Amino acid sequence: MTKRILHQGEVELLFVKSKTYLHPTPSKKDNVVGFLSLSRPPSSTNLDVILTFTPESQLSKEEIKIYNEVDVEEVDLNLSAFKKHGKAKSDRIVSKPSASVLSSYAFTTTLSYIYSIQFRNPSHGYYYGSIVINTQDGDKLPIVFFHDDESPSTIKNQKLQSKQFDPFADGELYWGAIDFLKVLKSLVNIEKSTIEPTVYLINPQSEDLRNFAPFKKKQVKEEPPSAFQLPDMNKMFNTAKWKVLETVATFTARTKNQVIDLIEENAPPQVKQLMVQPQVARLGDEFDSARMYLAKWAQQVKEDAESSKYVTDDEIYERISRELNSNKLLTQEEISRTSRMKPVGVQEWEGFFDHTGRLSITVKEVKDRIFHGGLEDEVRKEAWLFLLKVYPWDSSSEEREVLQESFTSRYDELKLKWVADAERRNTEYFKEQKFKIEKDVNRTDRDLAIFKNVDGEEEEPDDEYDVANITNPNLCKLREILLTYNEYNTELGYVQGMNDVLSPLYVVLQDEALSFWAFVHLMDRLNGNFDSELSGIKSQLTKLMTMTQLVLPNLYKHLIKCQSEGLYFFFRHILLQFKRELRWEQVLQLWEVIWTDYYTDDFQLFFALAVMSDNERIIIENISQPEEVLKYFNDLSGHLDVNRLLVRAEILYKLYDRMKYIVE
Repeated sequence: MTKRILHQGEVELLFVKSKTYLHPTPSKKDNVVGFLSLSRPPSSTNLDVILTFTPESQLSKEEIKIYNEVDVEEVDLNLSAFKKHGKAKSDRIVSKPSASVLSSYAFTTTLSYIYSIQFRNPSHGYYYGSIVINTQDGDKLPIVFFHDDESPSTIKNQKLQSKQFDPFADGELYWGAIDFLKVLKSLVNIEKSTIEPTVYLINPQSEDLRNFAPFKKKQVKEEPPSAFQLPDMNKMFNTAKWKVLETVATFTARTKNQVIDLIEENAPPQVKQLMVQPQVARLGDEFDSARMYLAKWAQQVKEDAESSKYVTDDEIYERISRELNSNKLLTQEEISRTSRMKPVGVQEWEGFFDHTGRLSITVKEVKDRIFHGGLEDEVRKEAWLFLLKVYPWDSSSEEREVLQESFTSRYDELKLKWVADAERRNTEYFKEQKFKIEKDVNRTDRDLAIFKNVDGEEEEPDDEYDVANITNPNLCKLREILLTYNEYNTELGYVQGMNDVLSPLYVVLQDEALSFWAFVHLMDRLNGNFDSELSGIKSQLTKLMTMTQLVLPNLYKHLIKCQSEGLYFFFRHILLQFKRELRWEQVLQLWEVIWTDYYTDDFQLFFALAVMSDNERIIIENISQPEEVLKYFNDLSGHLDVNRLLVRAEILYKLYDRMKYIVE
């Protein structure tokens, strides 16, 4: 199969369906027979693909022959090869379709200009199936009818379907437009509307997805709204006004008796005495700074709480209640915008960029989609580099290729500095850091296939003198990256827990140099979490205290009674951004949502607030001792529903923002 570069005025046919008709009048003799086609012009993206209806009467005999041949050929869209080489199959190249000429019944548009397509199945009352194309401007193009009894490709596929009959299949009717829909799905993002199931949205924006509500679960029966009571957050979440949160369930895995079983009769009364509890001991074992932090924090809790701007007195809440006009806390529109969406897939992601690889929509629009839906695995490798600012948002594909080469060479230079310097590697500092890194790397996410030992190799336990027994090649790369970072950031160096931060980056990117630079940028965000003064952790927990006082005052008052108002039980959660509290896929989803900075660069705190809000009732009713609080939140690990908590966290952000504005 010969290929060549497309010239101006030429296109490559990607898909053709013959014997499609326009029915301009009720009379059959006026039917216009033609070809429905999808074609790609030179230097184009998938959204630039051209959808055309071309009457047979407008084509030459040679062109009709090409269209008919493409119609019966297997559809093979090697999109990546086309983008890389820019070449098209010679026997699929035709002249670019002309603009619509109403007198000739031809029409042409690009996929980017189409808003939706309705697929109307063939039926006894309306024999031929058809499609109705709606443009972004609200116009309807001529209805295209599929005469399946005349179309060679449809007849061939119908016979194939009969031979491969599956009695357990979903029973979907096959007709000519199904082939067209399959090709569309491989080119652009398509979502079926739940309002009208025959309508498909083409590359919908966030607002379209919300309006057509394709991802909402079936709603439960509405209940009358309760009276406004600001301190009782759970009542607010359960009213009809908050119906978008009907799936946000409180943690109910433990009964009251089970929680009471956790209580020790002689539990120490003071926060400082938590240091002798096993839960805190384990926390201290995991992170060198944890015990020191808890001791410092316990001393500062009372002072910080008293000096906090948002005191939890009744006058404040009465004022907020008046300002917010009772139940009108947030509008229905504000609440509906918090609904979760499907993750951004490859077609949708590619649709964000033009043919040069530059964004064709705003950065805010991209972040909106990622914040409300997350990313599919295939998209993360590129998207994370944008979110972590490794790639500039305004860069082109060419510029990113140059950047990647630069990143690789720069990383190799940094790594060589310690690899080739025997004197440096023999210093006590380097040996100590290497020991810590290897000890931690050996324990990093070993349940993941990528970090497991090769089949047949036995795991050897670490000992004080031999922790360098790293046989997995990917763990070796983690070690190399962390050793290089230790030399790169001489002020901070390696600190326990950084291996947990690096692991997801490496698993997603699977490139040593890119993982290093992504880690550098992520550590720019998290630097304060790991410094010796714990400045980042302290400032975040202080802010979380303020948020809890204002939005969850009843819970905060109860935490004071439990001597847990310092929120020390969220130390590890904040330090590692919930890395050890969530399942793997949930970690990736939460992190990319946080990195958007869509509302704030502290969204992890609102996620923590959502966890507290979701468990408020159980904590108030069943827990009274500080060690119980710590154990309860630790036991939530692996049982958190990220999507429901993200909805709650977003609403809590809006609520907090509104309340803070009123107070200020």
